[in-house]
Amino acid sequence: MYDVISPVKIITVTVEKSGIKVKYPKIVNMDDREISAQINKQILLLVHRLREEGEQPNTTGTITYTIKVNRNGVLSILFLLDYYTEGAAHGMQVQKALTFSTVTGMCFPFHLLFRGKSYYKTRLSRYVKAYIKSENITLIEEFKSVTEEQEYYLTGDSLVLFYQLYEYTPYAYGFLEIPIPYEEIQTLICNKGPVYQLQSRI
Repeated sequence: MYDVISPVKIITVTVEKSGIKVKYPKIVNMDDREISAQINKQILLLVHRLREEGEQPNTTGTITYTIKVNRNGVLSILFLLDYYTEGAAHGMQVQKALTFSTVTGMCFPFHLLFRGKSYYKTRLSRYVKAYIKSENITLIEEFKSVTEEQEYYLTGDSLVLFYQLYEYTPYAYGFLEIPIPYEEIQTLICNKGPVYQLQSRI
């Protein structure tokens, strides 16, 4: 079990370039500056990619963020690019997330949340299909399967899978998000991953 670890301190940095106003998080005052630099670098790389996506002719927009969890050595951040191109029928949005260990600086891809040979893709796919059915969500394309590159973020009590606009649902629906309580995936999670760490106590 991990010891309970204090949240990291985060400040907001604001910049504006090519019509895109950006607010992004920066970790400060960590004892281990190498780890904070590693995390901040990954954040900047993602923000840069989002800004490039929004930097189109006659386009204005914003990039903002929400801290979804910041405790016990786990930091999960959701980023939103919201932009509008002159003459378009409506604006567009892109959502991305990063989840870190603030102990090691590691950024976790989806597949590293789970134990090897846990069949997590099959079991989570069943959960997603059941959720879509129970919530009576109208799809524009049939849901196939969770993949190793699944987009996600973590909260204090749930793993949240998410999908981009038009990926499975109409624009008017917004982002399709599937919250999965941690108790539903206890047998799947890796004991060296962030979900396990979030639930650990002294």
